[in-house]
Amino acid sequence: MGYLLALVRYFLYYMGRIIFCRLLPKELSYRITRLMADAHYFLARPTRRALISNLRVVWGKEKSEKEIRRMARRTFRRFSGYAVDFFYSPQMNEDNIDDWVTIKDLHYMDEALSRGKGVVALSAHLGNWELGAITLALKGYKMNAITLSHGERRATDIFRKQREAKGIKVIPLGVAIRRCFQALKNNELLAMLGDRDVEGKGIRVEFFGKEAVVPKGPATFSLETGAAIVPSFMFRKGDKYELTFEKPILPKPTGDKKKDILNLTKECLKVIERYIREHPEEWFLFHPMWPST
Repeated sequence: MGYLLALVRYFLYYMGRIIFCRLLPKELSYRITRLMADAHYFLARPTRRALISNLRVVWGKEKSEKEIRRMARRTFRRFSGYAVDFFYSPQMNEDNIDDWVTIKDLHYMDEALSRGKGVVALSAHLGNWELGAITLALKGYKMNAITLSHGERRATDIFRKQREAKGIKVIPLGVAIRRCFQALKNNELLAMLGDRDVEGKGIRVEFFGKEAVVPKGPATFSLETGAAIVPSFMFRKGDKYELTFEKPILPKPTGDKKKDILNLTKECLKVIERYIREHPEEWFLFHPMWPST
């Protein structure tokens, strides 16, 4: 069983995507990866349990256990489809991007950039954040993205090359803090995810009514540089995607750095919570958000 699970996971996340997207029609890729996602759901017990546990906290008693499990299974399928779309992204360019994506409230991003202090483009493990960054880069925005290593070097290289091919400057997580500050100083975008603390340096805050540890980077960069935070989320709607921007969240320093980071993080999480509730099957957090549960 362990060998089979490892084989399914490797093929699903890495090699399968590339083979399908280069050799097979897109619709057939969706169908095959959906079957593989179902296999992964049943075989990957720790991953499945983590996702279901997270959804229980989000919904509390509003959803039955049966509803939550169905939601979790659909989440695996949605993730599979979004991954296929990411590996088709080489087909996206400046000339056809409007055929792929509808953009809503882009003026919020322009408004934030007009301050001349850069923008923290905040998202979460929600929707297709990868294509969201690519869309902005193809629209001419100077995009920097903090990224996480995938553990397997070849997979990390694949993701990095596809991002860079679209004009995204890749900043490995925890490696180049100076590059992050420089990007904001140059009035560029710094893309960050605000829902999962990967480095173990996060901040404790209430998230969906229960204490969790989330990244403090978005709030810290904003307070240190004066950059606005613009929440940004991308979801599929029919045959196209919709990239939506929220009103800029501005830093309000009081001199109490710890308190300021906490308050700004809380303000950001309110927006993320709302979008997760609206798109629960597209919150791709396959790790325990609240380990105590």
